[in-house]
Amino acid sequence: MKCSFKNKRLKTTALFMFLAVCTGFSQNTLDYYLKTARDNNPTIKENLALTEKAVIQQDIVKAEFRKPKVFATGEINYSPLVPNKDDPNAIGYDVAITDGALYAGLVNIQQPVFNKSIYETLGRQAEVAGEAGADKAKLTLHQLEKEVTDQYIVSYQSLNQINFVNNIKNQLVQQKAVIETLAANGIYKRSDILLIEIEIQNQATEINNLQAIYNRNIYALNELCGLKENAGATLSAPQIELKTDDAPSQFLEKFRLDSLQQVYNLEVSNLKYKPQVNIYGNTGLQAIEFSGIQRKFGVGVGMTLAIPIYDGHQKDFTRKQTEINLGVIDGYRQNFLVQKSNRQQAILSDLKLKEEKINMIRSQLKNYEKLMELYKTELQTGELQIIDYMNTVKSYTVAQRDLTISETNKMLIINENNYYNW
Repeated sequence: MKCSFKNKRLKTTALFMFLAVCTGFSQNTLDYYLKTARDNNPTIKENLALTEKAVIQQDIVKAEFRKPKVFATGEINYSPLVPNKDDPNAIGYDVAITDGALYAGLVNIQQPVFNKSIYETLGRQAEVAGEAGADKAKLTLHQLEKEVTDQYIVSYQSLNQINFVNNIKNQLVQQKAVIETLAANGIYKRSDILLIEIEIQNQATEINNLQAIYNRNIYALNELCGLKENAGATLSAPQIELKTDDAPSQFLEKFRLDSLQQVYNLEVSNLKYKPQVNIYGNTGLQAIEFSGIQRKFGVGVGMTLAIPIYDGHQKDFTRKQTEINLGVIDGYRQNFLVQKSNRQQAILSDLKLKEEKINMIRSQLKNYEKLMELYKTELQTGELQIIDYMNTVKSYTVAQRDLTISETNKMLIINENNYYNW
């Protein structure tokens, strides 16, 4: 019973996939690899950890500037006066300060006040740091998804090549059996059988080479995804749709957050020029003489005030540095927008040309398949020159390889377009 060359190819491909599964190969999809890569990538986890640390930093800022601090201090100091404290010419620390000794054991409490602006500024700085960490995680994930998708596409191309060449080899084996029967009846020569045998060996060698390439591609894919699997895998056809540029680019978020960080870093730097006010209290023991020390327990309260006056114009220098940094960030932002626009135009142009080429190759393949169907009839009647059949098979193989490569490049172009339209 006859069947078309195309139908046989589909059956052979299905058989290969079935055998691959039965012999220990796993059937994996692009989504499987993308999810695995997201779960295993340490850089994404590190950047997400920055977000968690930023939340903790806000708690630290709150504890530093809004919560009281309680601490204990203790001191024993002996400062003798020579020859003694009763001698007006004695040498030593002023007796009014220490009277020769100091005994202290205190519990202190200190509360910052009038620092709402300081607390809020440091809190906003920590919040922006957390947003920057989350944005870095998104950027890393987006880049990883592109790399994984690219590698998956290339790996899938390798698998398609194996399937196709294996199908060609099987077709040649079937035709060899026909030629051997006809050769026994004197229609074809032994040299014709040898010629097709050589081509079968060539196809087998090509399959071996393609399998090595496919294995390397799968290992590279596993490495990107953090997989420890050593066994091969069969891949499902990737479904990649062209995305349009209809929303503000998420790449710009990085520049916005970088600018915000510069602004808040400047504001935090300027905090040291604000007056610092603390109120404090303590209770415990303070005495300058050991005798009667049991009666020297008490309490005390006070306030400290620090007002910066002059630091050599550091504030102005820091502001100028920040302005320069903001200018650099804006320059990178503008350059990115120009590059994004140019790349998108080039991508769409390449995509159009690639689609035209694919359509031409598909039309060519249909003609090859019709020709090979005609050749099958001529082969069975001995009217076909084997060398003509071999040349057609080779040309058909080259055209199919070109189609696979072109379709792969088309998917890579679409993936690149989707990467920038984000």
